[in-house]
Amino acid sequence: MATLPPVGRRLPLSLTILATYRCTAACKDCCFGSNPFIQGEIPLERILGYIDQAAKMRTIKLVVFSGGEAFTLGKKLDAAVARCASHGMLTRIVSNSYWASTEEFAVRRLSELKAAGLTELNASTGDYHQHFVPVKNVVNASLAALSLGMPMCVMVESRLGRKFSQENLYSDPRLANALEDPRKKRIFKVVESPWMSNFDTEKTPQRKALLINRKTVNMRRGCKSVIQNIVITPSEKLGACCGLPREQIPELNVGSLKEKTMEELYDEVSSDFMKIWLYIEGPEHILAWAGRIDPTIEWEDRYAHQCDACRAVYHDPKVRKVIREHYQEKMPDILLRFSMIHKGDLRHMEGDPVDEPVLLEETPSLA
Repeated sequence: MATLPPVGRRLPLSLTILATYRCTAACKDCCFGSNPFIQGEIPLERILGYIDQAAKMRTIKLVVFSGGEAFTLGKKLDAAVARCASHGMLTRIVSNSYWASTEEFAVRRLSELKAAGLTELNASTGDYHQHFVPVKNVVNASLAALSLGMPMCVMVESRLGRKFSQENLYSDPRLANALEDPRKKRIFKVVESPWMSNFDTEKTPQRKALLINRKTVNMRRGCKSVIQNIVITPSEKLGACCGLPREQIPELNVGSLKEKTMEELYDEVSSDFMKIWLYIEGPEHILAWAGRIDPTIEWEDRYAHQCDACRAVYHDPKVRKVIREHYQEKMPDILLRFSMIHKGDLRHMEGDPVDEPVLLEETPSLA
């Protein structure tokens, strides 16, 4: 059984709390199937308790509130943000901006959250989102955040045939005028993210330049979510990443926080070779490696989003077979690179060097 030197813990870096999957929208191919009719949410006292557990781990610097729609929590969201702030942790809310019906109301609501300790706002928009939330709400939320000096990021759906792109957002006269202020421009960002289908058998059409193949796979990097970011689901389970199809991949849902502590469950995450491999190389490189061993594996020009490629790693029976039969060929290289990160000899992706004990399972978690 392979082990790494027991050194001081440096991960995870962030925690995402999905207190509910209830949402004011019901976007096509929503990763969690969120809609207004979903019932249930984590009680506030348990949310606060999980934040306290995260603080005790001492490595978590950022707590993200998403869903579902985090703003449907009402004032409970303010209380959760305040608890994070009391521990000195940064906070981010991801929202569809349904609540920002006017700029004035958006300023008032964000002012309350900023007073509680909120440090960043993210919003999502695009063709599917705008069936339920007009883009003016996203602009209202953006202008409110910028007026309060709060960093703001807007995620825009990307796919072939779409009608709305980041150019449409930047061309909004109110936003364009606000971004003439260099101070506001510095804290505003728009990211276009490939939209992906909820089903393995369906593919959302994407520009060929975004699809991975043997010519472009070397441009992809390790997954910045798995191991670095852990997730609490509405059912109060711990997820090993904040990936879009995580609920469809049993191996990425570790266990119940009602039965074990966050730290105990995280030790299971960080001792799984499969997750370490995803962290170091990313799913695209694993698919390419498996494809070289079994040329019948279809992976080229099929995946634009890293999460879509990860789902293929776990769901494609041919890929799973190659991993089960050949993963030991990769272990020395992957563990050496991970060990170097543990020792602080290099930086991986955008995070700090890893510095935590790991006890590896004899086989990867691909039951």
